[in-house]
Formats: sequence, structure tokens, C-alpha cells
Amino acid sequence: MPESRGPNLRQALHRTARHHANNEALVDSQHRYTYRQMLERVQQTAALLYRLGVRKGDRVALMLLPSTIHPIALYGCWELGAVPVALHIREKLPVLVKTIERLSPRAMVYDGCLAERVAELRPLVPGITGYVRARSEATPADQIRAGDEPVIPDDLDRYPLDFEPMALAGHDLAAIVLTSGTTGIPKGVLHTHAKLVDSCRAAVYPFGLTPHSSTLNMFTTSFMGWYNLALPYFNIGARQIFQSQWDPKRVIQAIAEERVSHLLLVPTMWRLLLREETAGRDLSSLRQVGFAGEVMDLPTLEAIRQRITPHVINCYSTTETAVSGGTAMFPEDLARPDKIESVGKPLLNSEVRVVAVDGGPDDEMAPGEEGEILISGPSLAQEFWCDPPLSREKFVGPWWRSGDLGSFDADGYLYVRGRVDDMMISGGINVMPGPIENVLLGHPDVAEAAVVGLPDPEWGQRIVAFVVRKNAALSETALATLIQDSDLPGYQRPREYRFLDELPRGNSGKTNRRALRQITIAG
Repeated sequence: MPESRGPNLRQALHRTARHHANNEALVDSQHRYTYRQMLERVQQTAALLYRLGVRKGDRVALMLLPSTIHPIALYGCWELGAVPVALHIREKLPVLVKTIERLSPRAMVYDGCLAERVAELRPLVPGITGYVRARSEATPADQIRAGDEPVIPDDLDRYPLDFEPMALAGHDLAAIVLTSGTTGIPKGVLHTHAKLVDSCRAAVYPFGLTPHSSTLNMFTTSFMGWYNLALPYFNIGARQIFQSQWDPKRVIQAIAEERVSHLLLVPTMWRLLLREETAGRDLSSLRQVGFAGEVMDLPTLEAIRQRITPHVINCYSTTETAVSGGTAMFPEDLARPDKIESVGKPLLNSEVRVVAVDGGPDDEMAPGEEGEILISGPSLAQEFWCDPPLSREKFVGPWWRSGDLGSFDADGYLYVRGRVDDMMISGGINVMPGPIENVLLGHPDVAEAAVVGLPDPEWGQRIVAFVVRKNAALSETALATLIQDSDLPGYQRPREYRFLDELPRGNSGKTNRRALRQITIAG
């Protein structure tokens, strides 16, 4: 094994492969790898990247869908000491070009299904001198090969690891994780090896993991949620199943056939999954499920507990904090009706404060008062890539300014009320979308709902509700009556309802409220 100086992800995988060699590690529709086989493929990938001129510290761009290939490429970078950065594959070409120019990667690993997009990129990013094509279930047969480009996993046997990679230290940069990037160029968040290893350790007890656990990882590869979910499973020797595209029917089928024990999704995914028929499907293998990434509405949470399992956890963290800089709500907590809206308490060795908006770490709010959430913990990121001014603004000593609004109750439970940017000011009164959306989602014919503020000359902002219907007969009048009969005060009632076939989503799968506001303005 190559030399290590401090905890790092290369060392962690070698340890898992040594102690859990025959445990299944990776599963998709094309491949099944044990940890012994995974490590062999990882080392071959490192040798391939080395042949392309990649060295320790070099960036490697990844344009991959969820599959067994993505973690092999990721750990292949770490075996070599390179720094992977997973790109948002749905970004428009100009944004991708600017992102790549800022990151200056030496090589790119991309899925053959994205060959046309990569062909557009190549002449615009001459700094990338090596390309590797990947074959997944999404790759068309005519896009598996192109010229003499190596293909993984098909060609990996040609690249034995015949050299010793350079030593890795815990403080070495491990990954650049991009933020959602709803506008402009996504920020690159820097995580070291030691911090991501700590994130792995912190996730074991809220996730309830053992080497016999298994999960279906449906997160986008560029989303921090992928790292937060995947790395702890690899660290402990558990199994992960991947699907290249989000398909609720396939997810339900995989849970039953693969006997999945754990499932973590963003609330939007849960709402879509619960629109499918689950009766008659054997989902009894699910010991624990959870949600993260955005605020959960109460009707969906109750549906999960009744139709899937009562053992539900809620995790709250950010791209900048990883797992051990967040909070968790355990099943026992969520069983308390008075705490059901909370995201729980800080995880092991992390700290959370609620301070006055635009205030400092010492400007703490009293229980029940809302403010901005600040987070500190062992897995907190270092800084942003090539953006010292923003790093100074967001990283204040040991604290990260989350941009989320929240409050603590008297018992120390944290409540997330939304983004500072999501707050609407109507008639001089601050209004958050969450309570309004909860009421709308309580209607049996509402599949999804999102509320935003539209500029209004009289009120400052007019509250507008966007709704995805289960039943096309659902009318604005019915929704207005629902709101009228609720406990919402008059100033929180939407003044306009608009129906969409689907809500716009960012790269992480969250509802893109900025895009909704643009739709409103355009309309």
C-alpha cells in the first residue's frame, strides 16, 4: 500500500478491501464488484490516468451519471493523489466552459452518452489533454468507443498499477465539490482528505450502518449528497446500488429485488416516489429511510411513515459542512408530534448557532427567534476555489455562514425555515414559503407546490403559488378555499396560483425557486 501521512480516502478504501474483501461494494445493471474487485479497478484507473499525464494535485473533471463507474473513477483519482471534480452535466455549454477554465483540469472522464456534449467542449477547453470514455447502462452502443480513447471498465486490464503513487496526507486536497449553480458559475468547495474521512465516521451512527447495510444511491454525482451518502458506505464495507436515471418505478423494484436496507432521498424525490403504487411490493428490507437537502413538508413525511417505514431520519448539512457539520433528527425524535418539523440537534463534535441576519457568531438569537444558521464542525470545508473574497465572507473563523434561516426551540432542537433569499416581504411583513406549501400539499390533488414572491408596486412582493396537479380538474378556486379555511393569517395567503407540469429543479434535485421567480417575471 502507498505511504500515508494522516487519514485519507485512499487509505480508507485499502483498509475496507483488506477486511471486507468479499463484501459487495458496487452494483448496477451491468456490473457487480466486491471490494477486492473494486480496489483492483481503482488501481487500474489510477495507472490509466497516470499514463495520460495526471499527477498528484492535478484536477480531473468527471462527467458521469450514477453508476459503478463513477466511484471507480473517483477513487482512481484518490489512489493517484489527484483531485476529482464532478461537473454538473445539465449545465449550459458556456457555464461548463467557464467552470472548466476556472478549475484547469488536466484530464476528463466522461460517459459515452455525453459524447456530443464533450465534442462541443473539446475545442473550447484546450487545457484538458487527456480524455477517458466510460461505459454505463446509459451509454448507447454506438458511443462506447471513439478512436483510440481508453474506455473504462472495458480497457482497464491494460493498465496495471506498476508504480507506487506519492504519499497522501490528511491535509491534502481531496475534492472540489461544486455548489448547485442556479445562476452564474458554480462555486468550488474545497474538502481535504481528513475532513471527508471525518465525515464518513460521523455518518455511521445516524445512518445506523454496518458492513451488511445496503443503499440505493440516487443522488447526482456532482451533488454533495452523493459524497455524504456514498463515502460512509465505502468506509465501513457496505453495499451501494446505482441507477443512471431517476425513475421511481425502478427504485421501488430495486428496493424489493436487492433487499435494500437504507434509502435517503431529497423531499422532491420522496414526493415523486409516493405518487407510485407501493402496495404489493415487498419493501420490508428497509430498516431506515431518511431525507435531506431541503425542507420536508409534513404531508409527505406522514406518507413515508405510513407507507414505507416509521423509522425515518432527517439530516441537515450543506456542501460546505459535509456530514459532521450538520444535525440529525432520529426516529425517536420524529415520533414526537411537537418536534416533527425540526431537523434535530448537532451531530457528534459539530456546533450550530442561530444569529442575527448579517450578524457575527456572537450575535446569537434567543430560543424561538429566527436568524441565520452558522455551523462549525470537523468536516467543515477549507475555502472556495479561486475566490478568497467569498471565502472570507462565508467562512468566519471556525464558522460557516449557511444562508439558511432557522431557530432553536427551548429544548435545543433546530428548525430550518428556508433560505434567507427565500424570505418574502409582503406589506412589510416577513413571510416564509414553508407553512403555505404545507397547507397546499395537504390537498389530495396536489403533487408538488412551491411558493415565491413576485415584485409588487403596492405590497413590495406578491405571494405566488406554483402547483403541480395530480388531477387536472383542480382549480385556483379550490386552492384559495383550502387556504382560506386553514390557520394561515391573511398576509400569508397566495394572491395568485399557477399550474405547471413540473417544478424546475437545480442540479441537486432541489426545487429551483430562482427559476420560478424568473418564470413569474417572464409571464
